[in-house]
Amino acid sequence: MVLIIGVLLIASFDWSTVHAQNEPAPVGIVGVNQPSPGSNPEFTADYPADQAGVFIQSVQWTVVANQNPAKTKIARGWAASLSYGVVPAKIVAEYDGEHASTQVEAAQPVLCICHFVSLPGNPVLVRLHPKKGTRELDGGRMIVYPVVGNSKMADANKSDLIAADVTRPNAQVWLVRPQAPLEAGEYALMLGTQNVSIFPFTVVLPPVHPGGTN
Repeated sequence: MVLIIGVLLIASFDWSTVHAQNEPAPVGIVGVNQPSPGSNPEFTADYPADQAGVFIQSVQWTVVANQNPAKTKIARGWAASLSYGVVPAKIVAEYDGEHASTQVEAAQPVLCICHFVSLPGNPVLVRLHPKKGTRELDGGRMIVYPVVGNSKMADANKSDLIAADVTRPNAQVWLVRPQAPLEAGEYALMLGTQNVSIFPFTVVLPPVHPGGTN
């Protein structure tokens, strides 16, 4: 009898462990990494209350204009969607200009999707790849890895999705913030990973002066 009870307890423990590792990602956290110790999916900001559109906060709120690709091409492979499924093909989109028209010096900017009735998909942040005269969005690297149990931490560098906190202080307002400071470079807000119309921005970090002060 003691032996049987012990076996049942071990089996129960193993099942609970597997179940926990396969739980879906927490609502409000989108990306490829576990939330960093300082992340807060319930953060807030003093967003524009009387304006509609997409804005980014650095020193002040600035409009982020949407940009459609100059051209797109379909390559071999599959692009993962936010539902852990696949879209029909890997899409690579090219956007005119090596840098976005909107530039911010904040390494961890807050974006506001202000006063939209609804969105076509979950808001996500992505990394763009500068090319000669263009920026490229590689749909094949927009991979969403499970964030529970550290099961895919080793593969996180394969994705162009930026781990971000998303909160809704209002039914028609979404606030998006990267969980960790961004490096200088090209990024974009996307309203779902199957829409190649993006809201691009460039992070330009101020130089660090001798002594460690900006």
